[in-house]
Amino acid sequence: MRTVIQHKSARQSGFTLIEIIVTIVIIGIIASIAAGIILQGAKSFSAENSRNNLHYQARLAVERMAREVRLIRSQTVGDVQTMNATDLIFCDATGKAIEFQLNGTTLNRRESATCSPVAWGGWNALSASGVTAFNITYYDQNGNTAGVTATNLWYIGIDLTDTQGSETLEVRTRVHPMNFL
Repeated sequence: MRTVIQHKSARQSGFTLIEIIVTIVIIGIIASIAAGIILQGAKSFSAENSRNNLHYQARLAVERMAREVRLIRSQTVGDVQTMNATDLIFCDATGKAIEFQLNGTTLNRRESATCSPVAWGGWNALSASGVTAFNITYYDQNGNTAGVTATNLWYIGIDLTDTQGSETLEVRTRVHPMNFL
């Protein structure tokens, strides 16, 4: 048998070491740019998710409070029992006593099956848990805040500031109870 030996010409040679190193460096530069873009996208997604969660929690808490405040039974001292800047106790149209109060950074709600005598149940946290500011403002029919009592109460303003990480959201609403004439 005959063995054929082929010789490679200079044009058929492989890559040189310098060509391979240059290629690796170029691929490394492209990979680091791509990794930076992907990392920025992941950070943006995480920040947007945090903002959405914050917005959802704060809005849900304020909307629940507004919905229940609309159901205050009447403009009497017996039905609007406490009117503080951070604490509201009232009787709703179904005869239950309800209280909203800020405890630390958690907005809490509790209720009693009856308005008189009040037999409070345990506290339930509303969905907002990073509350940094909470204020309830009481308005008369002319929009004044001074000297407002249960008998001349017309609107209740709810201001809530919720913070999670570096994100802060302020939610405000003004509610007129439907049973106030």
